[in-house]
Amino acid sequence: MVVFPTITSKNQTIEKIVNGKTYVYERVPYYNSKIQNTSYHYRYIGKKDSGEIRKIRSVLPRRSLIHGPFIPLMSIVDALGIGDMLKKHLTEKESREIIAIAISKIVRPLPLSSMDTWFEGTSLSRSMKVDLKSQRISELMDKIGFSDLYRQFSSDLISKLNPGNSLLYDITSVPSYSSVEILEYGHAKDHPDLEQINMSMVMERSRRIPISFEIYSGSIPDVVTLKRTVDNIRKMIPKIEIILDRGFFSQENLKLLRDDSYIIAASLASKAVKNVFATASRSVDRADNVVVYENDPIFCKQVSFNMGDLTLNGYFYHDPGREGDERSDFYRRLAEKRDMIEKLQVRSNIQESIESIASSYRRYFTWRIENNHIITKARNNAISAAENRMGRFLIVYSGDYTALECLTIYRDRDRIEKAFRILKTDLDIFPMRGRTESTIRGILFVFFISLIIRAALTKGMLSSGMSNRYSTERMILELEKVQVVEDAYGNLTDLERTKKQKDILDALGNISWW
Repeated sequence: MVVFPTITSKNQTIEKIVNGKTYVYERVPYYNSKIQNTSYHYRYIGKKDSGEIRKIRSVLPRRSLIHGPFIPLMSIVDALGIGDMLKKHLTEKESREIIAIAISKIVRPLPLSSMDTWFEGTSLSRSMKVDLKSQRISELMDKIGFSDLYRQFSSDLISKLNPGNSLLYDITSVPSYSSVEILEYGHAKDHPDLEQINMSMVMERSRRIPISFEIYSGSIPDVVTLKRTVDNIRKMIPKIEIILDRGFFSQENLKLLRDDSYIIAASLASKAVKNVFATASRSVDRADNVVVYENDPIFCKQVSFNMGDLTLNGYFYHDPGREGDERSDFYRRLAEKRDMIEKLQVRSNIQESIESIASSYRRYFTWRIENNHIITKARNNAISAAENRMGRFLIVYSGDYTALECLTIYRDRDRIEKAFRILKTDLDIFPMRGRTESTIRGILFVFFISLIIRAALTKGMLSSGMSNRYSTERMILELEKVQVVEDAYGNLTDLERTKKQKDILDALGNISWW
């Protein structure tokens, strides 16, 4: 005879606390024949929150959203006060839109016309609650471009950061498919067939953060652009130290900076500089003139010379290691170009083809046609003159600098050159497709904000040691795996993070971004 025991116990609700969170279960009694007694089934109900039971598992997930990269990036935005600075001049919604575009460009540098599709799959679309459709972005860029927002923002940023007075300055060309008045043909190395706009930028040297930028017509040479930037910066930083490339070396610019500290590479276009090269080269290579820079010996000699009505001080350097690299590169490229030219088929427009291939190396060889073949011959005097300049350079300065300090500070120019490379490659700024000048100006402003955030992220990676383990791109890719799940009711739940992801977020969560 089978006995069916009667279970008098009722279903019970029990709570379990784990890491400060309360989880609720239903305990259901049943008769266990093996032990001939009562046992229990446990059924998960949900998590207790503010006295209410939230039935997490009763709601099916709707989609997962990319979340990880926005944790450090939004931390940077908050630390630098970018949102507050934008809201001084724009509406709160417009400020959120600019931040959303700038951050999206860092994580996934898509064309602005395609950004909305990717953006909808991120947690940033939920927190920002903005529209990044192509038409809305164009309207916003147009509004920004018509205003003086970029100068007002730079002034606010400088006041917020209180930067030091040591500044890096450079300019780059940005080509565009558009046809507007500010776009003109210039000397762009990238896309020389397109019209361009010139973008100059000022970066604080110590923290490597861009603090200002200006826009110029594409045909304006680098040497002319400095005055406007210096005049604007002096209003906010009265006494500056500015580090410049040889493209800005001119008597007019040196007069402009006579009351400031500066370090600038001298251009061989000046006859006075050529005389310094000829004289100093004969006596620089002596043991008493050696300085050690990054474990490599470099010969250096202090010089003084006149350029017009200016008396200039400088250091003439000879870097043997750099000379060897430049000589090797020179002869390799010269040989490649001569070989390409000698393989050309003789035709009516052969001279144009030769000029195009030879480019700046045209002065180092001659060519002739013999038996329907092209023959080239080296111009040894011109090559010797080029060799005498290899590894040698002159840095002119105003201020109190030793030879090693002058060289070290000047080599920091690499930081702003890297910023321009990030702008053009990692953030994918060009070629731009804005249809109006105002739209192009607006786009450049948003890219400038992206560059500020990206620079702060790089600084944070350096200070936390993350840069020893990851490149910026690889770290962002790893963080893209950190996702949240959205359920049918719009609630977001964090997914489990790996140890690698936790280590990155923990390291970046305990640093100063500026």
